Amino acid sequence: MLALLSAARCVITMVYLGFEFSAEVNPIRTPASYYVFVEGGSAPFTSAAVALAVAALAVLVGMTWAGAHMSGRPTVLFSVWSLCLILAAIFPTDNSPDITSFSGWVHQFAGAGILMLLSFAGLAAAAQLAENPAWQPVVPIVRVLSLGAGVLTSLYIASRVIELAPEAFAAIGVVDFGGLLQRASMAFQIGVVMALALHLMRVSWHALRAGSAEPAAPDGPVRLGDPPATC
Repeated sequence: MLALLSAARCVITMVYLGFEFSAEVNPIRTPASYYVFVEGGSAPFTSAAVALAVAALAVLVGMTWAGAHMSGRPTVLFSVWSLCLILAAIFPTDNSPDITSFSGWVHQFAGAGILMLLSFAGLAAAAQLAENPAWQPVVPIVRVLSLGAGVLTSLYIASRVIELAPEAFAAIGVVDFGGLLQRASMAFQIGVVMALALHLMRVSWHALRAGSAEPAAPDGPVRLGDPPATC
């Protein structure tokens, strides 16, 4: 529940920012991190990034509690991805075409980790979850969302070539869709977290129901030849 509520909090906040500050931050061309430079946009953006990190970590803890141990690479990648979210929220980028400050460089490296790591984390998790019968139904969903996030991230990175010569690309009619591609990639990444959280709820609910349905153990030892208990 914590993972789902945190992820939903992130989604609702980002949708709100997209509509409320569309005049200041173009959601088609401008990366989402520039909301921190809009009056009233910094706190919601920071809280959305932290909420998504909490959602991912809650999924990891919940899956471990439910017996789906994602040892090794998936856990490391999800944890580092969550750390990148927190770093990107704490250290804003520079409000200029050139990155010159320490905060700006931290944000750039953290942002690269956010866009790239979740796809690998999802695919690594899917490979391990495929060996667990209780988690096999969610494996195709996680794989599709992870691959989709990876493709969109690749397109976003390719679109940054426009920054090298924006006038030349504008002259030939090329439109910068970088902001849209970044947001679409993040939507697929949030989808991975929410898919795992939803299936975690199903597995946990079935486990709780199975536990409550187990017959109670007798109060004392039963000996052969004892007469059956009567009401």
